[in-house]
Amino acid sequence: MLKTILCLSLSSTIVVNGQHKISKTKPIGLENNKPQERTYAKFDLSKRINSYPFNKASQIKIISYNLNSDGMTRVSSETYDKETGKTVTNLEYNIGIELPRNNLDSLSLENVTQIKILNLSQIEKLSDILYNTCSRLNINCSEIIRGCYLPRNAILFFDENGKVFEYLEICFECKTKETFGKIENLDLSDYMYNDLEKYFNNLGIKTKYEPLASAFK
Repeated sequence: MLKTILCLSLSSTIVVNGQHKISKTKPIGLENNKPQERTYAKFDLSKRINSYPFNKASQIKIISYNLNSDGMTRVSSETYDKETGKTVTNLEYNIGIELPRNNLDSLSLENVTQIKILNLSQIEKLSDILYNTCSRLNINCSEIIRGCYLPRNAILFFDENGKVFEYLEICFECKTKETFGKIENLDLSDYMYNDLEKYFNNLGIKTKYEPLASAFK
């Protein structure tokens, strides 16, 4: 299990008063009474990996999709209604892929544009962004509710049988999200979404709308 493997990485850390303290070798000449550097966080690594869905995940992937979907309506057809004498316009929405809300057995990655499997250090960084962005910045944050939603990215959590049991679906343009189940204690501020988008981009995962001609380059 991912949780067990990540726990092994804690062997190089010391927990002091519930806080995460990174152990470092002192350089030659450093005075013995000089305090060691500490990294404080609202949720240390142990607490993050013991929180759902990280505590049940055997593998985590990040994906991109809907890169060529702009969410706009288009005229798909026009028909003439003889009874009313009017032309009826039929519209279709270019919303692209939608992750299932009720049954994950129907989830397919066939039309996903990019997929990246995360290693342990990348998972540690991801969880830190999701839980600790505002506490790391030492600011009070709040979630801003917006009406728009056109997700192009998601974090997929896989169980030991290789099946997705949870996801965090993300619209970076509107800074909103959807989940399959209930994921608690997430930092849902704009600061978190900004850092998370940089995280995706640094790993080569696209997050912006692209015209169809360039979406798969």
